Amino acid sequence: GQDVAMSTLSDPTLASVVELIYGDQSRFHSLEGLLLGVDLKRPEYRGELWVNADSYWGRLVTPVYGARMAALGGSAEADRALLDLVEVTVTRFLQGESLQRRHLPAWMPRLRAALLVDGYKLKIDRFGAGAEVGVRCRLKPTAALPIRLADQVALLATELEVRGQQTALDHLRQALKHHERGRFPACEKRLRSTLRHITAYAAGTGDLDVTANVRHLVDTGRLTIAAGTRLLHDLRALVSDNPFPHRTRPDATRFRIQLTVARATTLLAAVEL
Repeated sequence: GQDVAMSTLSDPTLASVVELIYGDQSRFHSLEGLLLGVDLKRPEYRGELWVNADSYWGRLVTPVYGARMAALGGSAEADRALLDLVEVTVTRFLQGESLQRRHLPAWMPRLRAALLVDGYKLKIDRFGAGAEVGVRCRLKPTAALPIRLADQVALLATELEVRGQQTALDHLRQALKHHERGRFPACEKRLRSTLRHITAYAAGTGDLDVTANVRHLVDTGRLTIAAGTRLLHDLRALVSDNPFPHRTRPDATRFRIQLTVARATTLLAAVEL
């Protein structure tokens, strides 16, 4: 079964940011200082890339893409480091720029568009007055689901309909309604119900006892022990307090939608149509 991927920043977004830094190296007194400041100088982000690791470009892209792989694997620290990199870089590049819409730098619309696809709005805050005006960039999750995730949810809904899993489908639709209205705890309860019904369907027991259903799926070889353990953990985590404290509440709920879709897809794949 596939593993869950966090909704971390996409390649187009990260490419925009690293090209910005590389294209104007004078903006950062020290590349090492920048990477240290956003916690990207970790040994686990030093993967092998097809670049000269000692060049400026290599020293920049290796930890960034290493962190992206870690974030896709579920590392909250790597995810936070990439969000910080964007905020710090944009803040630095906007110092001294006119912030009027028609004078915004040429790179800004492209980065803004890439971030929107990832589910983030780029917010620019100003503070101070006169010659002392400062600028700060913040990434805020949008209320809408990121485009790729919205497609995945639509596919899951279709799959449930085709399989006649009306109760799970109703819970999923209710969860999405709650999400749109900003009712995050209610959304997460519905996500858990969706996943409980899909687990019962996959186990073929007609019973909502999650532990028994997962045990049955493992015993019959349809889930590995590791996948079963993760599924039980995720079902519990769906209604616990925010386990991703580095993310905002909307952001954490969005991750849980993604988690539900990934787990549901794996379960449905184990049942022949």
